[in-house]
Amino acid sequence: MSTKKRWLRSHVERLLQDEWAVCRVVPDADGDYPYRSGTAACWVQVLDYERPMVRVFAHAAIGIPRSAKLLGELNDIQNRAMTATVRWYDDAVLVHQTLSPHGLNHKALRQAMQAVGGVADDIGLLLAGMFNGSTPFPAQSSAVDEQAC
Repeated sequence: MSTKKRWLRSHVERLLQDEWAVCRVVPDADGDYPYRSGTAACWVQVLDYERPMVRVFAHAAIGIPRSAKLLGELNDIQNRAMTATVRWYDDAVLVHQTLSPHGLNHKALRQAMQAVGGVADDIGLLLAGMFNGSTPFPAQSSAVDEQAC
């Protein structure tokens, strides 16, 4: 691992510790930092390129085969997205945003995590229903919904 990547990983871990109010963050087996946003499974990833970068990505919906109708829907969603990118890859709808390490701070990382997680959570159930897939996590009912039943 390069010195730049080690520095960036340490910096990202410190930002995540502050964001999640924990003493230590532990990467998963792939070296990414997982979190959940509603029905979406999300990760913060340090990319080991010649110039290391940070990618925040999420699985919005899974088990969805590629089709012209799906790609049309994703194109419509992408045209409305402000900062996140939406695409299909390997039977999953992915949402991501890539950040430069230059100027990476709490505000920038928080924005990326909220944007990616928010878009993935917003579109996941819709796309899973339309294309016979599923979301990584089930929808959580709120106490108000339970009382209304």
